[in-house]
Amino acid sequence: AARLGIRALPRSEIPAPRLVLGGVHFALSFAVLIYLLFWLNYRPERAALWASLALIGTAFLIGYRGARPTLRGIFASLTRCGHGVVEIILISAASGIVIGVLNVTGLSFNLTYALVQIGGGNAILFLFLSALVCIVLGMGLPTLGVYALLAALVAPALIQIGIDPIGAHLYVLYFGMMSMITPPIALAAFAAASIANAPAMKTGWAAVRFGWSAYVIPVLFVASPTLLLSGHPPEIALAVATSVFGVWLVSSALAGYFAGPLSRPMRAGFIVTGLMALVPAAAFEGAVVSDVLGVLGGIVLMAVEALRNRRAAREPVA
Repeated sequence: AARLGIRALPRSEIPAPRLVLGGVHFALSFAVLIYLLFWLNYRPERAALWASLALIGTAFLIGYRGARPTLRGIFASLTRCGHGVVEIILISAASGIVIGVLNVTGLSFNLTYALVQIGGGNAILFLFLSALVCIVLGMGLPTLGVYALLAALVAPALIQIGIDPIGAHLYVLYFGMMSMITPPIALAAFAAASIANAPAMKTGWAAVRFGWSAYVIPVLFVASPTLLLSGHPPEIALAVATSVFGVWLVSSALAGYFAGPLSRPMRAGFIVTGLMALVPAAAFEGAVVSDVLGVLGGIVLMAVEALRNRRAAREPVA
């Protein structure tokens, strides 16, 4: 947005802080859901139930837009949720039939066995093949159908080679959904291109470029279980901080802007230091050195770029 000169909303169009804080209970219920899932290891359905109860309870206490929900309103909301769940139930039923056929015919086991054999003990090759299979099988399917299919076909193979089960399932979910922005299908990108009257394939590749981090994050989940909030708090904080910093550096390079337009050498430097910072500390011996060098190098490049743009702004225009 800064590179293209897109400015912020006028103050008159920015919602008042009081209005934003009035919906704090929505964020609270989401925090409850995350806490129950990752810290207390609740099953998803149980965590969702308690998060929903937390939302209803806080809505009664705090209210929303000057009003509190009534029992009639809650009943109407449950009815609307039921209508929305019908589609999910149908997708789940269809996915269950597909998964059942795969298990009965042995195709699920055969795919798992084939992936393990082709990978040949090479974890990088195995992850690449699994990602490719997830993208291909996820093309044109809704989120729930993608996950149900890949959880039965690909996730067992990842778990079989020693990957954490949560990391394996997040890996297949992420790459399955990447089919939405990965040409040649890229349904989401092509829909956006249709709305914007833009070239479809060009929009698809732009989506890949701007969504590059979504291809990297699942790999980080597999390579660094600390990103799944598993481990000591300092390790988790360090892994999250270096990952966010690395994604920021590479994204700035791909956008071509940080405090000002980036030259090609600076973009290359941002990409290199960002990728170094993204290397998980537990990936291999000496990976911590890569993280440190990447973070320090990124800070130096950011400082140089900021100073250069500050000096350029002070120079008189001829």
